[in-house]
Amino acid sequence: MSNKMKSYEDPVIVETATRKMLSELSEEQVEKAALSSYAYFSGKNNDREGCALAMAKRHFFADKGDYDLAIERMIGAINFFDKIDVNAMRKCFYENDDGGPLDEMRRMIESDMSGGRLAVCGHDFSGHSIHVVFPRNKITDDPDALLRGHIYAIERCLAATENKTNGKLDKSIVAYDFSGMSHSHIISLKTFRKIGAALQDFYPERLHCTYMIDVPYFIRGFWNIFSPFLDPVTRKKVVFVNGKAEKEEIFGKVLSEENAMPFILQGGKMS
Repeated sequence: MSNKMKSYEDPVIVETATRKMLSELSEEQVEKAALSSYAYFSGKNNDREGCALAMAKRHFFADKGDYDLAIERMIGAINFFDKIDVNAMRKCFYENDDGGPLDEMRRMIESDMSGGRLAVCGHDFSGHSIHVVFPRNKITDDPDALLRGHIYAIERCLAATENKTNGKLDKSIVAYDFSGMSHSHIISLKTFRKIGAALQDFYPERLHCTYMIDVPYFIRGFWNIFSPFLDPVTRKKVVFVNGKAEKEEIFGKVLSEENAMPFILQGGKMS
């Protein structure tokens, strides 16, 4: 099998390559790959191989059929989820271990989320849950704390999508509310790179769409500088929305007021 597939969208090639990817993993790694699905983690889906294959397919597709790169990044993602302890993030607000690792994780996440920078709120008509980011609510520039907060919010959002759609969808929407943002709210380049690299390497093919709402001029300038370095597929998923008319035109087609925050749609009921 060549390292570079001729057509990474061909179902036969994808199935063959991703099953080969799983065959090169240990049993423990296959189990951890399956756990990337919240449905598998929660016991709602017991198809271990299918959930592990879904992770392999996301990496294979994101790396455009480059087999070696796809399996390298997949293993890297498995190791990252271990290091940051995603399973503890998922359990820490539902289980209590009295001063143990879950209690410590809960305290860290509560601190990371205390400024109201991140939230999971609402879903579109298809069932994609919405990860909301308020850049103006900056409480720290600690890369580890900000990354942990983003990972927690992403995991919650993906879990909500899987629950809402009974596992049919596994992507989320990100909505940035840039209103009230100034230069002082911009995170450092080091932090930006760390979060961006983690999302690109460890959560490929998990983004349905990103909405950049009420964007100030300096953020547009920042985007113009860095967007050429993004994967073209990812770049096409980013939509700028400014003003009431654009919001009604764009968001009125994808979600209801009952599932929108007011900054997304005037009259939005979510808060």
